[in-house]
Amino acid sequence: MQTFWHWLRLRSLLESVWYTFDAEQYNALFDGELERVIARVRDPAHREALEHLRGFDWTGYISSWVRHAGYRDQREIQERTHDIVVQLLTGKLFRGYDPRIHGPMDKRFKCAVGNAVRNLVAKEKTRRRYLPSVPIAQEFVPGSVTAEELPAKSAREDDEKVIENFRELVRRRLGDLAVAVLDLRLEGGETKSLVGSPSLGSPGRWTVKKVVAGIKALAREFFRGDPEMLRRIERAMTGESETIGRRLAAMAARQAAGVA
Repeated sequence: MQTFWHWLRLRSLLESVWYTFDAEQYNALFDGELERVIARVRDPAHREALEHLRGFDWTGYISSWVRHAGYRDQREIQERTHDIVVQLLTGKLFRGYDPRIHGPMDKRFKCAVGNAVRNLVAKEKTRRRYLPSVPIAQEFVPGSVTAEELPAKSAREDDEKVIENFRELVRRRLGDLAVAVLDLRLEGGETKSLVGSPSLGSPGRWTVKKVVAGIKALAREFFRGDPEMLRRIERAMTGESETIGRRLAAMAARQAAGVA
């Protein structure tokens, strides 16, 4: 049970670090796990080898691998690095590690990072095969919505019909992932539940964020004659950032109370 709570605490810490992407905090989490391993290793030679890893730039090493894999956008590099950090810290890198069986920790870590990046690239290639003909990451071009695609100003359609028409336009322009994001936000859900979904091509956080931006831009064109409906869509799409803000504020308050 203690191991479970430790894992749960790690997941919570990793989620909080993600919003700021602080490499030093990531490294501190790795160092914390390293110290737990050192504390249970009895062989002097094995302990010395592990102690040499204190202060190692774990996050920098992972990020360099991600860059070498072809990622150039800084935010995407951070996202991929975070995913690998989570995988390693909550996986089997440190848990159950025995230097007599698994060999040196530095080689084990570097091998794990290499495998994680190769799997990441393979998943990305698979995801691209299932992308719609219009790439999800493509920037929406203002003015590209035709008159036929706009809701008729003279028609007294109810809100649900208008939303359904917008959903179909989102599907045609941005694909199934965008429709899933729109539906989830209109229901008050958080888009993080879609991250990594196999049925949607295993999108990352950065991809989902770009989809949200695309939906907002498309809504501004589609609802340009209906400001009330536009506000409804924009509130739904921006609601998640407000949720994140409240979560971070609450976390900061808890930390301040703990210090006090």
